[in-house]
Amino acid sequence: MLPKDLQRFKIDGPNVAPQYIKATPTVTQALEQILDCFRFSPDDTYGMLQDSLEPLIQASTRHRLIKGMIHLLESRLQFEETLENDPMILRQELFNKAATINGNDFLKTSWRQNILSEVAQAHGITPDKLETILYADLKDERRITAFDDLETEQLVAEYNLDLAKSLLLYAKNLTFTVELGSASKQTMRRLFQSMRFFNLLFEATQISDTFWQFSVDGPSAVLPQPQKYAASLAAFLPTLYAFKAWHATSSLDIDGKICTWQLKPDDFEPPIMHFHERIPEEAQQLMTRIPQIQSAWQINNDTPILQFGPQCVWIPDFSMHHPNTGITVHIEVLGYWRGDYLNRRLEKLAAYKPKNLILVLSDKLKIDKQALQNTGVHLVTFKRTPRPQDIISAADHVIS
Repeated sequence: MLPKDLQRFKIDGPNVAPQYIKATPTVTQALEQILDCFRFSPDDTYGMLQDSLEPLIQASTRHRLIKGMIHLLESRLQFEETLENDPMILRQELFNKAATINGNDFLKTSWRQNILSEVAQAHGITPDKLETILYADLKDERRITAFDDLETEQLVAEYNLDLAKSLLLYAKNLTFTVELGSASKQTMRRLFQSMRFFNLLFEATQISDTFWQFSVDGPSAVLPQPQKYAASLAAFLPTLYAFKAWHATSSLDIDGKICTWQLKPDDFEPPIMHFHERIPEEAQQLMTRIPQIQSAWQINNDTPILQFGPQCVWIPDFSMHHPNTGITVHIEVLGYWRGDYLNRRLEKLAAYKPKNLILVLSDKLKIDKQALQNTGVHLVTFKRTPRPQDIISAADHVIS
C-alpha cells in the first residue's frame, strides 16, 4: 500500500475522494519513462536505479504521483541473494587491521592494498571480490537481478487500487451492499470465505432476494494490532471488484477528522481479481484426523452457508454426514475471533438455537458464558489443538 506521504486524496467537507488517474497520453508517457528505468535496472545497484529516476522526479510537477508509482514498482524488483561472506564481518576485520597501523605506515601507498589482500586471502576470495561485496548489504549497494515487468495500463490499475486500499488504513468501518441473487452458491461461499481468509470481523444481512449487506469492523475498532487488521481489510478490498453490482461506504478518521468515503465498482478499472479462501489450520487438521478414527461420520468439504435468519449467517469450515441417519452437522473453528465480536454473534444465534452446528472455541477467547448457554449449539473447547474425538462425541450427541 502507499505510505501516508504518497497518498493522494481530497477532503471536501464531510467527504473524501481519492485522486485516481487514467492512462491518458501524458500519464502514459511519464510512466513509460519510469518503467524504462526499471526495465534496464537488472545488474545495476539500487543506488544506480535511484540516480536514473531522480531527473524524472525533479522534472515532474506531480512529485507525489511519480514517487507513488516508483514505490509500487520497487516491490517488483528482485535483489541478489545473501552473499556467503558477511559484509559486516569483513568491514570489521578491515577496520581492526587498519587500527593497528601506525602513523608512518599510513604514508605508504601500499598499506590499503596489503590489508585488502590479507583479509581476502583469509576468506578465500580475491581483493577485487572483497571490494565488491564490502558494502553489498547497504540499501544503495544491493544489486538488482530482475524486474517483474508490466504494461502501463496494468500499472495505472494497480496504482488506483493501492490508493483505495491505503485509505482503508483510516477506516472506522466498511459497509458494502453486493448483488448475490444471480451468483452461484460457490461464488457466494467464496465471498464469505474471502472475508474469513483475511480474518475480518463482519455481520451479513440479506436485505432482499438479490442483495446482501455486510458490515465490517474497521481497524480503529480492533485492539490489539489495529495495523495488522487494517492491512487485512485493505487486502480484502480487491475481492469486491469481482462483482458487477455493489456499493460501499466507509467512515474514515483522517488525523482526527471524520470523513465519508463512497466506493463504486466504476471508480476505476481494477487489475484482475482473485478470490481468497481460508480454512483455519485447526479445522484443516480436524478434517485430516477425523477420518482416521473409526467412526460412521464422513467429512464433507462442500458445506453450505447457514442462514438462520436475515441477520444471522454462519460459514462453517466443514461438515460431517452420518449416512445411517442422513443427518449432517456443521463445524466451525472460532479460535481467531475477538471475544466481544463473538458475543454479539452468539446473541443473534440464541434466537434460532440450531442443533446441527458445532462451535469449536479456543479457551483464550473471553466470551459471555451465559450467551453460550443460550445458543443451543454444541460446544467443544480446546487449549492448544482441538481433539477429533471431542468433535465426533459432539456429533454423536446430535443424533442421540
